[in-house]
Amino acid sequence: MFQTFDPVSDRSFASRHLPLLREQLRELNLTGFIVPHDDEYQNEYIPAYAERLMWVSGFSGSAGAAIVFVDSAVIFVDGRYTLQVRQQTDDNFFSFEDIVDTPPDRWLADHAPKGARIGFDPMLHTMDNVAKLRAAAASAGFELVALAANPIDAAWKDQPPAPTAMVTPHDLRFAGKPSAEKRADIAKTIAKSGADAALITAPPSIAWLFNIRGRDVDRSPLPLGRAIVNKDGSATLFVAPEKVGNDLPEFLGDGVDVRGENDVEAALAKLGADGRTVGVDAALAPVKYVRTLEDAGANIVKLTDPCALPRAAKNAAELDGTRNAHIRDGAAVTRFLHWLATKAQDGSVDEIQAAKKLEAFRAEPGDLRDLSFDTISGAGSNGAVVHYKVSTATSRKLTPGELYLVDSGAQYQDGTTDITRTVPIGAPTPEMRERFTLVLKGHIALATARFPTGTTGHQLDVLAR
Repeated sequence: MFQTFDPVSDRSFASRHLPLLREQLRELNLTGFIVPHDDEYQNEYIPAYAERLMWVSGFSGSAGAAIVFVDSAVIFVDGRYTLQVRQQTDDNFFSFEDIVDTPPDRWLADHAPKGARIGFDPMLHTMDNVAKLRAAAASAGFELVALAANPIDAAWKDQPPAPTAMVTPHDLRFAGKPSAEKRADIAKTIAKSGADAALITAPPSIAWLFNIRGRDVDRSPLPLGRAIVNKDGSATLFVAPEKVGNDLPEFLGDGVDVRGENDVEAALAKLGADGRTVGVDAALAPVKYVRTLEDAGANIVKLTDPCALPRAAKNAAELDGTRNAHIRDGAAVTRFLHWLATKAQDGSVDEIQAAKKLEAFRAEPGDLRDLSFDTISGAGSNGAVVHYKVSTATSRKLTPGELYLVDSGAQYQDGTTDITRTVPIGAPTPEMRERFTLVLKGHIALATARFPTGTTGHQLDVLAR
């Protein structure tokens, strides 16, 4: 069983942990500190050691931020988490803001005291993000302070260690294209941008580029690390030494040097000292790395992650893998829906039992590598909590007369799945039928739409409303 159902947080986190963080802020002579959800890799789903926002606030969602002052605190979430944040975060200690309507930089521009010293961890903030914060600081008259170490890490005495799962080769049967060919293609993009090398910081891009996988992040087969790719196609992969087995260097080949992740800054400084031009994705790279390059004398060009578009354009092997994974996964989900219809209509089954049953159906053939996210198994009102994570503290029965929402997915070696179904428990009411039909009509309108090249998903979304 990959998923567990113990509560991961509670409302007491704020009352217990805010004083510990504030003690650190006073020692650093800071007025406040910015706490993003993202980790050093800008991941949405993060390892346990990086759950700093949850540690300080109790909020366990996949996106958000907080600003903690010595005498107050505010947390920012998007519309998916409006209900969840109020359930998990004590409003005696935090006020709530919508991160879309009032992002942290704008809030600071309006509310930060003049002369305040606001700290941030430069490993957790990107070049673009810090530019917005600096603009807010100039507007409001506060000082933005880059810290050498994260004060939450100093206050969090039982912080879990960073993951050290082994990096493993991803079979060419599923990747469809050798890493050397991918690197040759990426090198052309780097050279075209005028750069000598590009800094790659996103784990999905690293996994794709080198045809490797990892288990550093639950529910995602990602190896946490960095890479520098040169315009001749050679590259350096930076990962913790304990993750590297004897077979990895041979698999990667002569064109890839493998070094410890702690060597990234030294390698960047060397590029700067050599007067190199380095491509950096301003929306992904930690600003600490950017500063290292600048201080060493490197020329920096803004370059969107050169792996992003190529890895989105799936080759024939990847498409076949996706189809095959969905066929196998669809069979498991179909068995689960039959089980719901025949064994779970009398109110005796709860959300955890249902989630376990679905995972068991997926695991039965023997090729399940992980879930693609914790199963959203929500009965009745719990189904209204977007990204709801069932626990022993919240699980309720699948009660006749209510709807049951199950949003789930799986990781297989050849593909990843994500499927959502809304299931009536017992006979559906007229209101349920009407609402379900309206949603179906929206899906049909979107699926049958004809639109010009360049139209965005955001623009098409109106057709589903």
